[in-house]
Order: sequence, then C-alpha cells, then structure tokens
Amino acid sequence: MALTYTQANAVSKEYFDKTITQTVYERSPIFWSANQKHKVKKIGGTGGNTFRFPIRYRKLGQSEAVDPAAQLIYEQYDTRTQGELAWKYYRSKTMISWKERVTNRGDAQIVRLIADKTEELRQDLYDKFVADIYALSQGTLNFQSLDTIVDATTTYAGVAQADVASWAANEDSTTTRLSLYGDQSLAELINLSTFGTDRPTLIATTRDLASKTESLLQGQQKLFDQDLANAGFENVKFKNIPIVGDYGCPASYMWGLDMNNLEFWYQEGYNMKISDWYPLEQAGFPEYLAKVAAWVGETVCRQRQTNFKFSALDFTL
Repeated sequence: MALTYTQANAVSKEYFDKTITQTVYERSPIFWSANQKHKVKKIGGTGGNTFRFPIRYRKLGQSEAVDPAAQLIYEQYDTRTQGELAWKYYRSKTMISWKERVTNRGDAQIVRLIADKTEELRQDLYDKFVADIYALSQGTLNFQSLDTIVDATTTYAGVAQADVASWAANEDSTTTRLSLYGDQSLAELINLSTFGTDRPTLIATTRDLASKTESLLQGQQKLFDQDLANAGFENVKFKNIPIVGDYGCPASYMWGLDMNNLEFWYQEGYNMKISDWYPLEQAGFPEYLAKVAAWVGETVCRQRQTNFKFSALDFTL
C-alpha cells in the first residue's frame, strides 16, 4: 500500500487558501432590487397577528358639467377598502459540535468555522426566501409568493378580484413562443400592466428565457441596466425595463414586476435577527453550541395591475 504522504509533504508545510468558496447559494435580483429601491421596510413595534393597508379601488364619479342654477344633490359612494395580511415567521438554525470546536482552533485553524457558520445561517434563510417568493403553491405558513400576487383571479390580502376589478394582475398561461411585439407578446403584457406612470420595472425569468429575449433584440437595441450589471446580474433592456435571469425562477415563467409597489415588510427587531451562540448542555450535548436566525414579515403589493406573468413559455421555440 502506498504511503499517503511523500517525503516532501512530510517535511514542508502546504499552502492553503483561507478564502472559503461556497457553491450552493446564489443571489436573487428581486431582493437586490427591493433593497436598492428601499422597499424592505421596518414596521416598528406593531405586534399583533395581522396588519392592514388602505386601497382606493374605484372612481368617485361625481364630476360633471352642470347648469350653474341646478340644485346640488349629494350622494355617498364607497371608494375605499383595505388589504389585510398576516405576519409570517421564518427561522433557521445551525450548531457546532464539540469536535469541531476543539479541532478548529489554534495553528490548525484554516477557516474561522464559528464565523462562517453564522454567515451560512444568513445565506440559508435568504435562500428559503428566494424559494418561497417563486413558489407555485401558496403555503399557509409562507409569505405571499409572486404566483399569488401576480394573478388575474386569486384573492390577495383578503381582497377578491371579483369585488375590485383593478385588484388583478395580467397573466398569460397559453403563449409558448416568446415574441416581442404583437398579440400575446411581451410588449402587449407590458402595455396591459401600465397604469399611469406605474409599470413593471424589472422582468425576472429563467436564464434560458433571458437569453432567448436577448436573441430577439436587434444589435442596436441591446442596452442594459448598469446598476444590475455592477451587482453581478447580467441583463438586457426591453422598453427600458431590464430583463434578468434568476436561478430561482421556475421553468417557463417570466415575471414583470413593479418594484416600486412591491415591498417586503418586517417587524422591528426581526429582520434576520441572529442569536448569540448558546450551549446545548441541557439538551444532552455538553460542549456543543447552537445559533438561530429569525425573520418576521410579509410580502406587500400595493398595485397588482402593474405586474404580469407568462407561465408557459418554451425557450426552445
């Protein structure tokens, strides 16, 4: 049997790059964009199970040209309602064993394991956020996903589209071939999702569909958003809206998101709250340490009609 180490290895110290490379967690342009637009909001000291936000859902319709001598008749019209959402709770956990604590110290320490486990905890919770924002079925314990928010019929925040026509997003579940202009095209859905100056500001899709979109653009049209590019998100613009591939996006989907009206609210004190390391001796593991991360919040969309989704696109067509 050959020896594990040669003579050269036995008498010299190997070089070791102390920079740890993680190959499992990616970043999402949706959460990056929300941070850039200051749409990750702290809600201070509210407590409670739910929170509400007001909506003006219909026109007053009382303006008219009149005879100046005509009697003025007053009428009451309901034009406002409210959305209601429940706070959602997220937690992540990690631990470090007695053996890891003993071996990962002194001259033998290459990676600061305790510090890296803390960063890993944050990344793991963030990865869960990405999975849940793109989830195609709404869990009762999960915050509101894009599939719930960006929908033409689904009730969101307790407000049904049947009661408030403008409380519906635009969706296309039949188009398979992506086209830029014409019937059932990307331009058409953008136009349908434009309300005054509000419109989609970010289009998130799969990387394959992002590349497909780029292939449809003429050379002189291939502009891109510099801020997204500087953050590491390759993108291309269409109608001045950046289109970016996101690793979390489910196959066949393309989301047009109004990031000016999509917010992530969190309870004060619970935005990725990281605990101190605490002993697990009472749990029967002396010398073991544990740490948890906690987040309490919800996804808030104030303007559903300025968002859209394709759900059946095939990038090979």
